[in-house]
Amino acid sequence: MTSTIPLLEPDPYVVALEEVAALDQQIAALSAARARRVTDARNHLHRQAPSDTSTGGPVWSTARVERVELVTELAQFTRRTEYRTATLVDTSTALVDLLPATLAAVAAGALSWEHAEVIAKHSDGLEGEALVSYDARLAALAAEVNPKQLDRKARAQVELAQPSTAVERAEKAAATRRIYVDPGADGMAYLTLFAPAPEIHAIADRAARLAAGLRAAGDPRSMGHLKLDVLTDLMLNGETSIPGATRGVRGRVHVMVPAMTLLGVGEEAAILRGYGPIDPATAAQLTAEATSWRRILTDPITGRILTTDPRDYRPTARMIDHARLVHPTCVFPGCTVPSEQADIDHTEDHACGGHTTPENLAPLSQGHHKVKHHTRWQIVQNGDDTLTATSPAGYRYVIRPEGRMKPAPKQLVAAVAAENAAANGTEQQNDLADCPF
Repeated sequence: MTSTIPLLEPDPYVVALEEVAALDQQIAALSAARARRVTDARNHLHRQAPSDTSTGGPVWSTARVERVELVTELAQFTRRTEYRTATLVDTSTALVDLLPATLAAVAAGALSWEHAEVIAKHSDGLEGEALVSYDARLAALAAEVNPKQLDRKARAQVELAQPSTAVERAEKAAATRRIYVDPGADGMAYLTLFAPAPEIHAIADRAARLAAGLRAAGDPRSMGHLKLDVLTDLMLNGETSIPGATRGVRGRVHVMVPAMTLLGVGEEAAILRGYGPIDPATAAQLTAEATSWRRILTDPITGRILTTDPRDYRPTARMIDHARLVHPTCVFPGCTVPSEQADIDHTEDHACGGHTTPENLAPLSQGHHKVKHHTRWQIVQNGDDTLTATSPAGYRYVIRPEGRMKPAPKQLVAAVAAENAAANGTEQQNDLADCPF
């Protein structure tokens, strides 16, 4: 008599994990193929040799025009930010042109795209044998660590390869320091400060020390909340020590609140410019502390903001404010730079006959203002507060206004119209009664 050993069913948890790993390998292989295609696109654009299209000012080199057109075009086509697109282009270019060992490892599924980004980022400035050695070494190391661990190892390898360039690389990196805001959910937002490491660590240490002092004094807030709250207080109420900086400057925000909501009988959300809708309680708090008010009239049928400003050569303050109310951010596709930080651009250039009217003005960030004038991107106004941007490759993108209130309810519009008609009819009858026969 023979006995059989029943086959054990594979653990579904293990199977799922293995499938995730297998999919990661496929994604890596596709990422390598994408890098080659991105580089192909760059090469094809290079053959077109796009030139500066501006009519005045400093002329951009062909290389700069190519770079800007590729990044802006690809960003819109793939729905990425320009920052992430630039990283994609730079990583792809480095892998295909300079890092064959890393590219081969990614294509084989041994490394993720995140690993490749780290290796490519730190390879900048390496040449010759130092670059070849770095590529081979990091491609092998990356298979054993996660991207964050790899970042430390990559920096160490660069220091070993070219210790004499440490100061130059630090200065180059410091030139990229920046601050930017990203919206979050439920009325929250992210403030990112990208700066030299010593300053960042000093800021974090000061926040921790201040928070610890408050905590020791009996403040019930958590350390995490205390650190954030003390930093917020310092940034809003502290004074700068930088020579020449204006003292006493306070932060300012703009909130557009529908009158009916402000009176407590409407449900339409208030708009925090540069962010979007905010909850009624926050809007009420901000408006209660408002230092100034301005009445904005909107068309009850369409919700468009109305203006009756004169047509001058230079935009008036009201025209500028109108443009920023209609479009709270830069109108270039995908851009999120607040309109207060943007230029007010004549969509149809004034030098080419464009008028200084609200219908021909829109905010463009300084960077995208230059893109519009120096590259083949074209932007036109459609007459209804929307704009159409056409990319160098011919793709069109419609930019819709964010600063627009909801139209008045149809019942209200009909009631007002009926009331006006009745009033006009009464006036006509009275006029007729007074006329002699």
